[in-house]
Amino acid sequence: MKKRGYCLFICMVLLVTMLFPLENVQSKAKPKLSVKTKTMYVGKTAVITLKRAGKVKWKTSKKSVVAITKKKKNKVTIKAKKAGRATITATYKKKTYKCRVTVKKKPKKTVQDNPVLNATDVSLYYLGDTYKDYIQYDPNHIREFRFRVSGTKKEVRTWELEGEGKDFFQITDYGLVTMQWGPAYEDWSQTATVKATLEDGRVLVAKVTCYAESNIYTNKLFEEFESKYITSGMTDREKAEKAAWYIGYTTGYQEVQNDWMLLLFAKKGDCLASRYLLQCMCQHMGVKAQGCSNINYHGQTLIKAEGKFYLITTGFDEPKPRSYTITEVSGTDLEKIMTDNHLKTWMFE
Repeated sequence: MKKRGYCLFICMVLLVTMLFPLENVQSKAKPKLSVKTKTMYVGKTAVITLKRAGKVKWKTSKKSVVAITKKKKNKVTIKAKKAGRATITATYKKKTYKCRVTVKKKPKKTVQDNPVLNATDVSLYYLGDTYKDYIQYDPNHIREFRFRVSGTKKEVRTWELEGEGKDFFQITDYGLVTMQWGPAYEDWSQTATVKATLEDGRVLVAKVTCYAESNIYTNKLFEEFESKYITSGMTDREKAEKAAWYIGYTTGYQEVQNDWMLLLFAKKGDCLASRYLLQCMCQHMGVKAQGCSNINYHGQTLIKAEGKFYLITTGFDEPKPRSYTITEVSGTDLEKIMTDNHLKTWMFE
């Protein structure tokens, strides 16, 4: 009997399920808003839905605070217009459902006052008119740079240059740094400090360094000469003599052209240019050498090699290839050369 009653119960449940599907039971559930309270910021939009409802009538209590921008059956799109409160009302089958909306102003972005320069270490490269016909611009080398300050609303009160190398540069009142001239060959580079003082007194600094394209190109030519003519087994005297030969072999004489770099680049110059070109070529090879500054020492350079002093004369006024001479000097002759040209023994150590 018990088994028969249990089977009868199961049959009745199945019959009810077939006659009254689950979806019909669910359809009798009451409509409900997706949200009853909402907080928004001015300019933002949101969607509110009346669940389990067909076509709904939507209304806002304050259009100036919350506006309805789009309606679609049981959904509405609202937009926050200004700070305040408004109520969105949904009417469906004579029943109303309300959502209270609070609108706030856009939160202000916090701007951190942290002033910084757009660069703290800048390298500039100078090329004067004298050498521009012989040296190509390197596209990776910049000639000027404009410093800027970001991270603050404060203005820059002054732009200044400080340091030993400041005279090589100039800076505008809007932070543009340019070069007035380049460093000498023996200096190689010059450095200055860029100083930006803000209107509230805070100071930002950066380093700026200038190089001369002529110095870089000169070293390139010296290296090419050494690669071709200088060997590891040569003495300092032989190296210096080879440099003297090279000057006479590759350059011609030009009166009152005493720029030794231009002699190297353009292949013409006088005896003053040749003596300092020899000095720099020797020094680049590690040979101690000093060009004679006395005007009467035409084309003469004093060198020290293997413990001895030699006077090398280059730059003769004759057709290329020109000759040179090399003479060992010592005693009173060496002393006179040193005195006449303001040279000291420590210069050759």
